[in-house]
Amino acid sequence: MIRASGRKSKGDAEVRKREGFDSEKILVLPESRIRELSSHPLLRPLFATDIGYFPHAKYHYRERPDGCDAYILMLCVGGAGWIQVGEEKRKEVGKYDVVVLPPGAKHRYGASEDNPWSIYWVHFRGESARDFVDLLPLESHTLQVSGRDAVRLIEWFQPCYELLSRQGYSLAHCLFANQQLQQLLSFLAMQRTPGGDDSSKETVERSIQYMMLHLGSNLSLRQLSEQANLSRSHYSAVFKRVTGASPLHYFTRLKMQQACTYLDLSAWSAKEIGAKLGYGDSLYFSRVFRKEIGMSPTEYRRKMKG
Repeated sequence: MIRASGRKSKGDAEVRKREGFDSEKILVLPESRIRELSSHPLLRPLFATDIGYFPHAKYHYRERPDGCDAYILMLCVGGAGWIQVGEEKRKEVGKYDVVVLPPGAKHRYGASEDNPWSIYWVHFRGESARDFVDLLPLESHTLQVSGRDAVRLIEWFQPCYELLSRQGYSLAHCLFANQQLQQLLSFLAMQRTPGGDDSSKETVERSIQYMMLHLGSNLSLRQLSEQANLSRSHYSAVFKRVTGASPLHYFTRLKMQQACTYLDLSAWSAKEIGAKLGYGDSLYFSRVFRKEIGMSPTEYRRKMKG
């Protein structure tokens, strides 16, 4: 449970709260249950150990000189607060900011005295926890989401808490709750990257739409950058920052995805499909398909699906 010490450290202006907060929610799984979860093949990749909600958490403060044994994720849905990790500069946290603190790192955090935050929070561990966090577009341990996206995150937090608090710690309920946690982290991974801006994201989205309309063409980097009204180098950098892939590689992926759809839903030959996607050489089309999909068009078509 997160409870703050009543002792003040030198230089701290915060008053630290000993008791809980009105209408708070808090659940901490027993250590014995955590050991069971960490050994189960379906749960050991990622599982929550603590989860809760602190509304209007005036005087909330937490300090861990030796860090925590789990990742800590907080979503601020109102008010303000701050975090400090190690000897890094203290960072302010506001409405719709998401905070992720790494395990084992000295840290402290607290609510604003004048405008205390309301936060949803979860501690999580697992073999894949770091892999999930590495996907998040964090900048100084935080990222910001829109109000609409914050609502979606809350819709994932609440079932996790309700399942674990009201339905006990059964394997099925823990599994479902942790699937909600995976969805939450995956959704956060799709947020825009640090250093990006909304205009960059919109530029890339328009470029992808342009690609989709020209899957039968062989678009060049020059054509794509001109359509985006950017230099080739700037366009390539923006596109890769937002998508993680180069423009031409992304375009090839779209073509191969469409090739899979044609193979699934039409009787066209691989040669005909390649031609529809701008590949005059059927052998070259097959090589590209195998590289992206991992098998030949013929093998893909024979594979049972659905």
